[in-house]
Amino acid sequence: MSAVPDATRPYRRLFAEPVLRGLALADACARLPQGMLSITLLMVTAVHTSMTAAGLAVAGYALGQGVTGPLRGRLADRHGLARVAAACGCGYSLALLGLLAASLGGCPAGLLIAVAAAAGLTVPPLSPGMRSLWSLHAAAELRQAAFAFDAAVFDLTAITGPMLASTLAFGVAPAAALCLVLTLTGAAVVIIGTRTGGGVPPGGHPRPARRPRLGLLRSGPFRSLLATGAFANLALSATEVALTAYVRHHHALWAAGPLLAEVSAGSIAGSLLLGARPRTGGAGRRLPRLLACYTLGLAGLAAAGLDAPLLAVAAPLAGLCLGPTLATLFSLAGGAAAPGGGTEAQGWLNSAMNAGAAAGAALAGLTAGRPVLGLALAAAAAAIATTAATAASPG
Repeated sequence: MSAVPDATRPYRRLFAEPVLRGLALADACARLPQGMLSITLLMVTAVHTSMTAAGLAVAGYALGQGVTGPLRGRLADRHGLARVAAACGCGYSLALLGLLAASLGGCPAGLLIAVAAAAGLTVPPLSPGMRSLWSLHAAAELRQAAFAFDAAVFDLTAITGPMLASTLAFGVAPAAALCLVLTLTGAAVVIIGTRTGGGVPPGGHPRPARRPRLGLLRSGPFRSLLATGAFANLALSATEVALTAYVRHHHALWAAGPLLAEVSAGSIAGSLLLGARPRTGGAGRRLPRLLACYTLGLAGLAAAGLDAPLLAVAAPLAGLCLGPTLATLFSLAGGAAAPGGGTEAQGWLNSAMNAGAAAGAALAGLTAGRPVLGLALAAAAAAIATTAATAASPG
């Protein structure tokens, strides 16, 4: 009878403070647009151009986002997240509205791709910034629950974001989805500015000393952590593409959404269970174990691909350790940074994971004719991530 109170206690404690409740609201407002964005960009750019050009626009956005991620993170550490996010948000809004206007005006595909890339270059650093704020404002004993909650929100918006974007784009207009993306992003910036002191730690932090050009990349364990994030996200992206290719190969494309939702549901459950559990050993020792379990789950998913009905059972099990893995990755990235450098560290991790996602989608796309092989490649990538995690945190 006491299991339920024990499971909810970390979250009740986490949100007992007004600042942390504000962070939870800002987290939801910042994450939902991320789940909506790919579909929104596709629908906006495909109004008067081909889906090939629209796909290249999404790729241009992702490339721009990855290139400037660490720089935007460093600026946020120096000047406060709310201030930098607001400045970036102005350029971001102009670029996305310019993309909409260019698409409606029937401009050349090259211009659309360039404007989408400009939007990626100026996206507000809310994703890495939120994780940095959880580290700053949550007490040490609640930090695990905070990152678990963040990972669960990420998974939930990965399910609801595309559905909401497609509903608005098809039911109303692509511009409606774009306006909601910008509105929610602006709301997240306002909440951070009004409820967390502008995204600056309590009492402020000393301005970071002038850092070497390589900064965090001088650290071997941190580079291994980036490799871990890249291969973990490669596995996730390859899984998504391979599952979609699998159901398409079996003439059941309608099943792609439910299967991917099952993976995300398993990940959410794992995230919340992680946050409810007391710490057992350091995060560095926990990460390889979680990735090993994630590898086994993906291997089971690949084996289930030999008998299609088993996929419905294997999908949530494959996602069970994904959320805890991401939460632990984010926690380790924050701990690797010097005081005042958390957002930059999370920005580097974001860029590495975006690169991994692109590689995973490409590999799974190349093996789309043999989707079970794509699922096996996802499991192999998770195994490589396990090895990298051991090097990242040997102790």
